Amino acid sequence: MTKDSLNINEWIRFAQNDYDSAVVLSKRFRPPIETVCFLCQQAAEKILKAYTIAKTNTRKHTHLLENLLEDCMQHSTDFDCLRSSCTKLTPYIALSRYPSNIEITEYDMKQALKNADKILEFTKSKLKEMGCEYKGKN
Repeated sequence: MTKDSLNINEWIRFAQNDYDSAVVLSKRFRPPIETVCFLCQQAAEKILKAYTIAKTNTRKHTHLLENLLEDCMQHSTDFDCLRSSCTKLTPYIALSRYPSNIEITEYDMKQALKNADKILEFTKSKLKEMGCEYKGKN
């Protein structure tokens, strides 16, 4: 694993970019609902990975938010407040990328945005406590 793949600020930046892109896409006339939900899952995945990288200097290869949450909880049980949000976002890793007979609605998209925002903001606050804060590009 390269040192670049463990750059916490880059993981935070990528997570924020995914979320910001989801928000922009959600405001379109006919939003690509599946894509918005996928980006929300990706934002959550990347920010949780940023936290585990900050704590362990290693990166787990998984897309399952519940597994990443368990890793985070090994360092802070406060993360338990994100359990429901993680459970709701995890299915979008597959449902949003491949044809399915399960319909994803606009309501689902709005909930995905809320859940991703909750995970992102909570985890960024935990990273800030550790001195890891991404301030964005000027």
